Amino acid sequence: MKELRKKARVLRKNATKEENLLWYRFLRKYPLQFHRQVPLGNYIVDFHCLKARLVVELDGGQHYEQDQQIYDRARTAYLEETLHLKVLRFTNEEILRQFDAVCEEIHRWVEIQYPSSVADATASPRRSHKETFMKKVTLYTDGSCSGNPGPGGWGAILMMDLPDGSLYQKEFSGGSPSTTNNIMEMTAVMEGLRNLKMPCDVTLISDSQYVINALEKGWAVGWRSRGWKKADKTMAANHELWGEMLRLIEEGGHTMHYQWVKGHATNAYNNRCDEMAVAETRKFTSGKK
Repeated sequence: MKELRKKARVLRKNATKEENLLWYRFLRKYPLQFHRQVPLGNYIVDFHCLKARLVVELDGGQHYEQDQQIYDRARTAYLEETLHLKVLRFTNEEILRQFDAVCEEIHRWVEIQYPSSVADATASPRRSHKETFMKKVTLYTDGSCSGNPGPGGWGAILMMDLPDGSLYQKEFSGGSPSTTNNIMEMTAVMEGLRNLKMPCDVTLISDSQYVINALEKGWAVGWRSRGWKKADKTMAANHELWGEMLRLIEEGGHTMHYQWVKGHATNAYNNRCDEMAVAETRKFTSGKK
């Protein structure tokens, strides 16, 4: 049991993106307490609700292999027949593509297993947990390029209110010796999203209409659905980067809001991002890199 507890701590620390998505957007603040990576008998289950006697397991690609399926059946039989638990299994694909349906199914089984626990707590887990308990983050970004194409840089600032009332703020930047302004604008956004380790409620603030319009108006999603073709049948520029940005948003489980601001104007954080982007660009033009 000591070794299982040690392994469980490692698994919690190295949770998959699907496990983090379900945990932070739903189970962590559920009215009936769940725990993650819990030793039960000779196994470690992904999520466990003691009062509802419910186990939730997430299955990655390895679970489709025959040997793993045999192991999973034996594991489920032990949990249900010996420990008298209800086991729900979901694939990673279901978590990413059918998240609301998964939450509804878990909620339904909690009501079956322990109906009095949630009678007054929530009528809709989707409304109460999908956004209400997500951390609210503001992401400022900007890009710069000398020549377009030419050497360029990007800057980003992440801001988040902490529970103690203080403000978390992180600045980061980078650049490329040969790029375009739009690529730097997009890179700043992607690097900001990569710095988020859990699903968040994100407000993206940028002076790039190219970025804001493509995301807020759904252009990038439309391009992807048409094989990265625009309405005029031409190929969308930077489609590989748009694909990666959409992946970071969707697989990260983020709720996104967008705000365009005028560049080089009165927004101090946008101006600071511009300063960082220009400084990164100058590293290439001055021969320091």
